[in-house]
Amino acid sequence: MAMDNRTRSDVIDQLIGSYLKVPVSVRWSRVSGVPFPDTFYDAHLEFQGVATAWLNLEQVAWEASEARFIPGFPARFSLTNPAVVIGVGQAELDRWMSRFQMPYRIELGEDGLIVHTRIAGFPVAEFETKLEVVRGWFILQPKRASILGVPAYVASLFRTYLPLPPLSSETKLTGIEHGAGVIRLRFTLGDFEEEVSPGILNRLRKRFFPLADQLSESWTANPPAG
Repeated sequence: MAMDNRTRSDVIDQLIGSYLKVPVSVRWSRVSGVPFPDTFYDAHLEFQGVATAWLNLEQVAWEASEARFIPGFPARFSLTNPAVVIGVGQAELDRWMSRFQMPYRIELGEDGLIVHTRIAGFPVAEFETKLEVVRGWFILQPKRASILGVPAYVASLFRTYLPLPPLSSETKLTGIEHGAGVIRLRFTLGDFEEEVSPGILNRLRKRFFPLADQLSESWTANPPAG
């Protein structure tokens, strides 16, 4: 009996998830290859609830306009126009900030990010921010600010950081999607090939965040200068 696209995708979900030892969801627009499909167009590979040493992520999705499987020992795959989308949720962000007792709270809103600062439990300032990447670091740059309820012309002097490891020099932030309680960031880099062998997820991560395992958590107390 012939399998439809959803059935084939379910089978591949199970095969890939079994190999990577994590649940995954896979989809594509079409495939090609004889006798077995080896090229997947508009490929999408998604993981839910990814824990990291920095900030737990609500979602991680790999995308490519073309993903091609190359048989061999070891086998390889190549990605054309690769991208990764990561989703950060409010609950995970709040847990990270309470863990390190940060003197501010970042609110993920439908239209942007709001930073609320407090001293001894009292609200001091509120910043509406935009996300920028400066030398690989994720910086929240205030657009407007209020200090003790009074608008402050010194808003541009205040900056804080989103707790994500720095990007590689080849990785570009190309899209930001805001939602109530979540922010999704889209990154792209050049085409590449990778071996299908143990440790593949860690190698893929390092293509985007090469310093994630080298930087100490003391960064949280003394973030780098912008």
